[in-house]
Amino acid sequence: MIGDDGRPSAAQMHAYLRARANDCLRRPGMYGGEVAHHLLFDALAFADGQQERWRVAHGGLRERGRSGSTGVGAVFLRLLPGEMRHDDAVASVYAELAHEFRWLDTDRVLNDDEYLDLVAALPSWVAEDRTASDVRDRFGPPSCLLGGNNPRCPKTLLYVASGADQVACFHLWNDWSASAGEEPLLLVARLGGGRLDSSLRFTPEGARRRPAA
Repeated sequence: MIGDDGRPSAAQMHAYLRARANDCLRRPGMYGGEVAHHLLFDALAFADGQQERWRVAHGGLRERGRSGSTGVGAVFLRLLPGEMRHDDAVASVYAELAHEFRWLDTDRVLNDDEYLDLVAALPSWVAEDRTASDVRDRFGPPSCLLGGNNPRCPKTLLYVASGADQVACFHLWNDWSASAGEEPLLLVARLGGGRLDSSLRFTPEGARRRPAA
């Protein structure tokens, strides 16, 4: 409730920051990418009384092989095709942290059976090339769409379960020269929590486009 002085309450400020942080995850390019994630979640952590916990968690990304000297994007730049925009992939790492802190707003949460099925199916399922529709047909609507609704845009489909800490991410890419309406292709799927360089599962198309070591 707005106070007599016209200022929002602490709860309203917290809700506002949480909403903007989640907006930034879903449309990272519009908000400025990784710097915006850092600033918004740092402010949300302060409003939530978890600033020190957030500082440790964010700082630990580099120790866990999930961030480089210039941020999370530096790691993805080495692992994903160079011509690909990485905003949505970077957002997925911050979405994992948001899930850990119970800040992530989801459209759908998988039940335990759905999540276990996804984890079991993933290794063999990505052995073939897949599209965005294939991901949705097999695993259902995502918990979060990172990267916007334009069917041609690169994006990440993110799946979370109520009983699991790990987040499943499907990184999709489309060549901007593709014909109108052509779907993004799945390049990489991963389960969150570990080092990025050891948690990526490439499709054949993703392996073909993978940067040379």
